[in-house]
Amino acid sequence: MDATTNGGPNSTFKPPFSNSGKRDWQEVVKENQDAFQQCFKDPKLQESVQQYENSRGELLRNLEPRCWDYKAKTTASEVELKAAGIVRRIREDERINLFGNVPSEAVPGPTARDMGGQFLTNKSRIEESKLFDIVKHLPKGAHLHAHFNAELDVSDLLKRARDMDTMFVRATRPLLEPLDYLETEMVFTVLPTDHPEADPFSSDYNPDWKSPGTNPWMKWKAFQTKFLDKRPVNLGDVDAESWVWGKMVLGEEEVYGTKQTLNGIWARFNQATRCFKGLLNYESAYREYVRLAMLNMVKNKVMYAELRPMLLDKSLPTDDGLGKIDLKRQMEIVTEEIDAFKVQLGETDISKFPFGLKIIYCTPRSIPKERMRSELADCIALKEHFPDLICGFDLVGAEDRPNHIGFYAEELRAFMSVCKKKGLSIPFMFHAGETLLDTGGSASNDPNCSNLYEAVLLNSKRVGHGFSLLKHPREFVDQFKANDICVELCPVSNEMLGLCQNVKQHPFPEILAAGIPCTINADNPALFQANMSHEFYQVMVGDPTMSIHGWRQLAEWSLQYSCLAPEQVEQGLKYWRDSWEEFCAWVVKTYGDEQKV
Repeated sequence: MDATTNGGPNSTFKPPFSNSGKRDWQEVVKENQDAFQQCFKDPKLQESVQQYENSRGELLRNLEPRCWDYKAKTTASEVELKAAGIVRRIREDERINLFGNVPSEAVPGPTARDMGGQFLTNKSRIEESKLFDIVKHLPKGAHLHAHFNAELDVSDLLKRARDMDTMFVRATRPLLEPLDYLETEMVFTVLPTDHPEADPFSSDYNPDWKSPGTNPWMKWKAFQTKFLDKRPVNLGDVDAESWVWGKMVLGEEEVYGTKQTLNGIWARFNQATRCFKGLLNYESAYREYVRLAMLNMVKNKVMYAELRPMLLDKSLPTDDGLGKIDLKRQMEIVTEEIDAFKVQLGETDISKFPFGLKIIYCTPRSIPKERMRSELADCIALKEHFPDLICGFDLVGAEDRPNHIGFYAEELRAFMSVCKKKGLSIPFMFHAGETLLDTGGSASNDPNCSNLYEAVLLNSKRVGHGFSLLKHPREFVDQFKANDICVELCPVSNEMLGLCQNVKQHPFPEILAAGIPCTINADNPALFQANMSHEFYQVMVGDPTMSIHGWRQLAEWSLQYSCLAPEQVEQGLKYWRDSWEEFCAWVVKTYGDEQKV
């Protein structure tokens, strides 16, 4: 071996290791620092960096046309572009200065909140924000996923029932101890004024209402009076109305509590909906509810709605409790109120709610097949009598409970066949994917029973929620997209019912990125204390890629995927676009001065 290469006395080679087998640490550090310094002097580094920047720019340019809101962005008017910049600045300013959760190592103070964090926790702060003021003025297009029985404020329903001599109430257990007041469910109904009364505050009270000869009902007026004497000390000075209000509206602790479960919050939700039912399901309230629902839509800048009433019960009582109003008469009332509301709007304001509303027939997935056949037949009968009112059919209920939609495949296929023979269009609008496990209510938690599969196989026009869609293989998502199925997003509802902790965890950005058309909806506004303005606010703060252009696309889709006739869709889009330009101009005029932001 040559002496110059083996470390001999004449060698310039420096052994890489010391006698201990390791190089000097400082020497290694200096060598690498020198190497970096040399690299920064090398012109080839700048060439490499420029290549990286070019590749990055090309990547973004290639992705841009594939973004779901690309068309809206590239067709934006000058005023829309200005409004978009203003809205973004306000959002980011309020993220720091209104919510106060500044990124740092310091522990946030007690007043700090996360923008896009828990909705009920943030609600009061949301409603004092500039961004929410903007959202209230936003023309929202159509509301396509709205359950009829939870559209209006609970307090209004209770106020209406307060002095009714025919409003009765029952409890699901005797009200004797504080725990009874906490756990009981309250149910209302209208009965004749001379109907016998029971006493829920008595130890002899029998809550059974199904067995022959049982009677658990007490007049609501009498209940309110007796409640003041019997209420436990831990309730304080709360009255009966306020107490029942708490049972009808989901609260912060029960939604976000550390011991809450999916089954637990769904049980509370179902209790609340049952309590709502009797307070609106009588003749005058039903009529007024339709009118006020439309008025509320206009107030929230919604120009058209498709409501989902539960039509399993075939009648509702008259105000005196003596008569019954069947399904046909109920739909006549809805039609009468729509016509009257259009007259009330007049020629000047008709563009605010030009098409009234339509009805999606709803029934639960828990009923026997024979009952389902009867429900489907009733839906067809209503469609024949009210062709411009009935617009779809839906199956509802928690998706971890029987049955999955495929359980009724024979009945649903027969329904499609009868509709085809009669020349009727009643598209399916299934609730599907409103779940974390996505087993469709199968008893064995079988993932092959996903209701999303049935939505594709049965040609559903839209699906409600679609939360679990992206848990499926890309090939299925592509098929979902190829079938042009629109997803009715309900972000606040999904949070309140335990599918995610906040809107930032919601999969709506991924669903949109997958190319699935979507709409924004409030689901059950009264139960969740969230109207359409809250929902549009939430999607804006839930993902940094959302912009005013995204709002525009979502609103346009809501009309395009509605059940309006093609000519109505075009007319609706024209009305909406005029309102949109006015809205953008208002944003610029109101918040364009950066000093106001």
